[in-house]
Amino acid sequence: MQTSNNYKYRILVVEDDIANRQIVAEKLQEDYQLTLVDNKADAMDALLKQQFEIVLLDIGLPDGSGLDICREVKANHDVYGEINIVFMTGRDKPADEIEGIRLGANDYISKPINVSVLKARVDLQAQLIRKTELLANLARIDGLTEIPNRRAFDDYLEKSWSHARRISAPISLAMLDIDFFKQYNDIYGHPAGDECLKALANCLRNNIKRGADHIARYGGEEFAVILFDCDLQQANTILNELLADFANLCIPHAGSSVADFATFSCGVCTLFPEDQGTQALLTATDKLLYEAKSEGRNRVKGEYFHNIERQD
Repeated sequence: MQTSNNYKYRILVVEDDIANRQIVAEKLQEDYQLTLVDNKADAMDALLKQQFEIVLLDIGLPDGSGLDICREVKANHDVYGEINIVFMTGRDKPADEIEGIRLGANDYISKPINVSVLKARVDLQAQLIRKTELLANLARIDGLTEIPNRRAFDDYLEKSWSHARRISAPISLAMLDIDFFKQYNDIYGHPAGDECLKALANCLRNNIKRGADHIARYGGEEFAVILFDCDLQQANTILNELLADFANLCIPHAGSSVADFATFSCGVCTLFPEDQGTQALLTATDKLLYEAKSEGRNRVKGEYFHNIERQD
């Protein structure tokens, strides 16, 4: 079954019966990433160490109750993330099932385990998770260019900032603005302007390929690029290659005073995150973009972060 993007969801199996663990592993290991534990303590340790999408959870455990695990996970989304919990239990008391549902369990599988039912129930949870992910992504994707939008950019910048600060790595932030875009729309019309925006988005996809980097439509004709663990020299190389590739598309632009074709201006700022805050980086990068425009456009203007008045 699995998802359309071939990602194997991670499942934590909490089951103290060795035969049942083996049944679950044999049926699910081909389509899912499994972690198997046999007690509450190991389950809580695993949940803290990595993210799981699904937990298959026995109610009766040698050192506690699966109900307590469910209660803890569902009450602390910020710690454990969003996890679908499926109880596996031989108990036939309605009160247990009601309690599990009240705590937020997503499904129940009765013991003895029927492998076909097990697979169908887990696949259903994976489908529900995938649909939720797709809906969430729609709110973070720019409808025209189909790249991440401002909302996604803001979230990713905060995460990249925190990560870079932890490992003492540099971040380079670039802001790009298509030159004389208003004149382009006035001459060629908004549908042509949309195609020009999509062309730049495609160039970004083709040039910004490192896994930890991020591209986004920041707003209007402006785009943003986060280059993680990337110094200024590397950033300048990447962005000048992007500048050349976009120019090589030779998109006619009679309203431009710097070229016969569409170009962009770019400001890029590099720093090692410390106490400045992301707003300071955004402000410095925007200033460099303005300087690139004032110095003639169709260029990349890059600097290491220098002291400016903190804005955040």
